[in-house]
Amino acid sequence: MIVNKVKIWLIAFGMLHSSTIAQTNELGLFLGGSMFHGDVGYIHAENALRDSRLSFGLHFKRNFNYHFGVQIGFNHGELYANDNKSYDTFHLDRNLNFKSNILEFSMLLEFNFRPYLSRDSDYNHTPFIFSGMSRFSFNPQALHSDDNWYNLQSLATEGQGNELYKGQNPYKLNGISIPVGIGYKINVYEFITLAFSVSWRMTFTDYIDDVSTTYVEESILSELGQSLANQSFSDFPAQFQRGNPYTNDKYGFWGVTIVYSIKDRNKGCNNIIY
Repeated sequence: MIVNKVKIWLIAFGMLHSSTIAQTNELGLFLGGSMFHGDVGYIHAENALRDSRLSFGLHFKRNFNYHFGVQIGFNHGELYANDNKSYDTFHLDRNLNFKSNILEFSMLLEFNFRPYLSRDSDYNHTPFIFSGMSRFSFNPQALHSDDNWYNLQSLATEGQGNELYKGQNPYKLNGISIPVGIGYKINVYEFITLAFSVSWRMTFTDYIDDVSTTYVEESILSELGQSLANQSFSDFPAQFQRGNPYTNDKYGFWGVTIVYSIKDRNKGCNNIIY
């Protein structure tokens, strides 16, 4: 019994020791596309890939062992959607559009399904998943008939801040999201790894595209606000449903990260016990 307990403690110590000596730091450059799914544009989220815009990011990750790592990162991209690309009759008639720069800072926990460590030919590829939390900022704009893009939040297109619509407060141009993603990584040359990934950010706002509730009385809007709030071919009246307030918007990224691995000094990866 005592011998068995000693063996268990030795194995546990070996696993802890392996976690320590396998630590590495990573620097990553992300290049890919940014996606949006909300009230404006396609009904189905998978079609958001069609409206992807260029995105890029910088990441720093600390790997604690072969399976777990924590990453902090910065991403920048552009979100875009247009009702005229939808297959839905109401969306086509509503005829809204928007774009917005998206700026994000995140902290993610990553899990490798297979043991993985760059510079180690025995463990040089694996699928992985990740999640965490991010802070992001946005600023929706719409295209006017004069071919110029105008900021929408200040126009209060759904009556935000007006006494006639007391329940509608101006929305913030920043928020918190929960990233959820999946990917596959492969070490292509010693300290260089390519990581392919796709992810969505679940947000707590329905106003990334400036659309959520109903059309409002045009008399409370500026001339510019009137022309951008209601671009429908049917000229929908006040109180007519403009968006769906029961589902929040989400955005995401897909692409490849070029990862440079920085192994800890004086730490090797031989004789690792699992």
